Amino acid sequence: MDSANLIVSMSPHIRGRISVERMMLITISALIPTAVAGLYYFGIKGLMIMVLSVLTAVVVESVIEWLTHRQLTFKDYHAVLMGFLFALILPSSVPWWIPVIGSGVAVILGKMVFGGLGTYPFNPVLVSWVVLKLSWGERMSLFFSPHSTDQVLTPLMAIKEDPALFYDYELMDLFVGTQAGAVGTVCGLALVIGGIVLVSTKLIRWHIPVSFLIGIALVATILHGINADMNPPALFHLITGGTLMTAFFLAPEPVTSPVTPVGMLSFGFLAGVLTMIIRLWGAHPDGSFYAILIMNAATPLFNNLKPRLYGRR
Repeated sequence: MDSANLIVSMSPHIRGRISVERMMLITISALIPTAVAGLYYFGIKGLMIMVLSVLTAVVVESVIEWLTHRQLTFKDYHAVLMGFLFALILPSSVPWWIPVIGSGVAVILGKMVFGGLGTYPFNPVLVSWVVLKLSWGERMSLFFSPHSTDQVLTPLMAIKEDPALFYDYELMDLFVGTQAGAVGTVCGLALVIGGIVLVSTKLIRWHIPVSFLIGIALVATILHGINADMNPPALFHLITGGTLMTAFFLAPEPVTSPVTPVGMLSFGFLAGVLTMIIRLWGAHPDGSFYAILIMNAATPLFNNLKPRLYGRR
């Protein structure tokens, strides 16, 4: 067999001495700043969501593996990471059973039904989020203001009703977390810190986060130039909603994203453009989670744009 025809595929890959367990622990550590911010802004309710979500993911995965006589894999911390991520994209207003059902669906429908880690085609966390969004849309769309239980609109929900409302927001306030949103998406600063950790440790490459943000910024800048009164500037879109959580933690998920540089750049950029299309003309005010799921379906195509030969950079 000609070794030049071998193409790297299937993820996650062990990079040097970094095991799967270490990859998961580094990612969990990178989520700590945004989790702390979520606890600061939403208090005990945010903590309850995180604990229930993580415990459910670990228990459900272990029970399925025990019933099917498979080796228990909870020590690789992937279930912990899934539960942690799922909790951070939930509103603080959800009842206790939402994170329980959601984590269970992520493990069963998003991961185990396809064979486990490394075999699923769609990001399990986002699969579960969509299931809950379709099943309990009202509960998943109810957000509290930080440090209170006052029901308010998120910035993206507000401009969906009236685009001119973006003038009511200070960009720096949005970036540090004084906005309504999911537990782990309100503080852009914390997410950027976590993203820097992932990139600096080479756990993710820069291609998807950067191209995703460029896709969003490009569309937002063009539309803002056409009509500044009706279209918020690019920075507004970059620091609101699930943009930064998606850019650093959901889009570059190693199993469901491309592995080639060209594929990653194409994946990220088109996901960013699609996010803006959904935000501006779709029914959902954000769109970033839907965009990644759609792009996950095209990951094999992106990998074939310019396959990487085995053993070459």
